[in-house]
Amino acid sequence: MKVNLVYMLLGYSSGFYRFNEMVEFVEDAGGIVLTRDEFHISRGSYFISQEVHVILVIPQEVLKDLKVFAKELHGDIEYLKVEKEQHINVISIIPVYNLLSHEGSWMDIKTMENIIECPCITEICKEFEGTCLVDLEKTLDAMKRMDIIETKDSSGIMEYKLKN
Repeated sequence: MKVNLVYMLLGYSSGFYRFNEMVEFVEDAGGIVLTRDEFHISRGSYFISQEVHVILVIPQEVLKDLKVFAKELHGDIEYLKVEKEQHINVISIIPVYNLLSHEGSWMDIKTMENIIECPCITEICKEFEGTCLVDLEKTLDAMKRMDIIETKDSSGIMEYKLKN
C-alpha cells in the first residue's frame, strides 16, 4: 500500500538576501527549516556573494506556492529522496516542534506525550502506521543533534525547549 506524503523534504538554496522571508513562509505554512548552512564565496580578497543552503520540511499542499516564492527570491528547490524510515524520522519532528513552539517554555517528555494527540491537526499520522509519536525520545535526541532544541535537567527530569 502506497501512502501519499503529507509532508515533503526539500533542499533550498539561494542568496542570503531576503532569506528570512523564506523561513517565515515555511513556518507560516506549517513546515520547519531543519538545517542551515551559509557559504561565503570570494575570489582572493574580494567578497563575491553569500549563499544559504537549507533542508526544509513542508506540507505537500503548499509546494506549488513555495516554488513560486523561491523563484521570486531567485532560489532553487530540489526534492530530497530518502528511505521511508528516514522520512518518518524527520517528519516525526513536526508534532514536537509545533508543541514546543506554541508552549514556548520548558517541557518534559511525559507532558509532551499527554498533550500530543493523534490524529493531530497536521495530519502527519497519515504517513505513519499508527501514531505520530513513533519514538519520542529518539525524535528529541535528533532535534538536539540538529540544534533545534536545548535541554536541561530539572531535579532529575530532562526538559526540552526550542532554541531561540
